[in-house]
Amino acid sequence: MRFEDRSVRGQVARLRPLAVEVLRRYSIDVAALRLLNHGFNTTFRVDTTDGRRFALRLNVNSRRTDSFIGAEMAWLAALAEETDLWVPIPQRTLDGALLTHVRSPDLGRDLPAALFSWLPGRDLGDDASDVQMRAVGRATAALHAHGEGWRPPPGTSLPPIDTVLMDLPYQLGHDHPLLSTADHQLIDEAFERVQRQYDALFAGVDRQPLHADLHVWNLKWHRGRLAVFDFDDSGIGVPAQDLAISAYYLRDNAAQEAALLEGYQELRSLPPFTSEQYEAMVASRNLVLLNDVVTTTNAEFLAILPRYVPNSIIKLRAYLETGVFRHDVPGLIPPP
Repeated sequence: MRFEDRSVRGQVARLRPLAVEVLRRYSIDVAALRLLNHGFNTTFRVDTTDGRRFALRLNVNSRRTDSFIGAEMAWLAALAEETDLWVPIPQRTLDGALLTHVRSPDLGRDLPAALFSWLPGRDLGDDASDVQMRAVGRATAALHAHGEGWRPPPGTSLPPIDTVLMDLPYQLGHDHPLLSTADHQLIDEAFERVQRQYDALFAGVDRQPLHADLHVWNLKWHRGRLAVFDFDDSGIGVPAQDLAISAYYLRDNAAQEAALLEGYQELRSLPPFTSEQYEAMVASRNLVLLNDVVTTTNAEFLAILPRYVPNSIIKLRAYLETGVFRHDVPGLIPPP
């Protein structure tokens, strides 16, 4: 049976032995291994016999190269050492490496794997408060302040993310069963409009490292302190992109989106952008996610495709008609 044809439980069962194999390469004695998340990547909580905890990430669907992941690890280490930000710290294998690989017979390729220090607390999630979103804004500003002066070490790099799909290949082929000819025409129109705004935004502007995936499920809250994790999409762009990516997930909560921007301005001025550029970057996130989800092997994501794809088309059509991207547009297919 193909990996993508298995259930979520079946996929995780095939990945667990790979996680066990990877953990043998670290100076830890594992007491328990528990699934944390099975999405584009798969993450396990690792409990050790001496009471410590770690997070093990297997890059199952991510297309990151070793050079990109190496830069990600280096930036995390620098952020932990040089700022007050709370981030996961990459751990070294017995051979001193921050990154290792494990062969997946099901997928027919090597999966990058990395072990990180544990971040306690709960994901902010859909219940994030305005106070917490202001903290997210401040953390974003701190990331940008550090990124201005940090560069990847030799032999590593972060990808440029100055196009609609950031650094991802185009996957929305014209033979996809859930996309009609009219859908493809609409997608092409959205790509053209968004890229035009990207080109204007990037013209003559300095570029720097960004997190590029700052949403409420990549943020934790513990005893009044915010933690930022999952730098797997980090790349070289302009600060406005991080704010727009966060706004995509807050778009139907004006108070939270305002709190995000207010928190950012407590530490530094907002980066330059026009309202048209900002809305284009928000809409771009839908195009990125749509492009990714149509090729995923994750069983849970595959199950939502018949609703997610047409709903994305409806939202993008509304954006093209109004110039504003929202999630609460008429005509959406409701969850079952």
